Amino acid sequence: MSKELIQKNIKLSHEFDNYVSHSSHAYSRIPKGAHVVITTSTDKELSNANMSLMRRSRSARFVEAHKSSTGWVIKTLRK
Repeated sequence: MSKELIQKNIKLSHEFDNYVSHSSHAYSRIPKGAHVVITTSTDKELSNANMSLMRRSRSARFVEAHKSSTGWVIKTLRK
């Protein structure tokens, strides 16, 4: 993963952390032990890179935190 994509991931992770810390509903949507995959409607390259990392992972539990123009959507993923 390039330095640019890593920096974008850090920024989006921070935004997602802020969202989750202010929304108990969002926090409850993430199962214990699940890994969060961050995607965004504005950067397909970043989203594809993050989904690719998820597919190569040995873990089995994932949720997608997708950022769009209207906010965050959290949904369970199946590999």
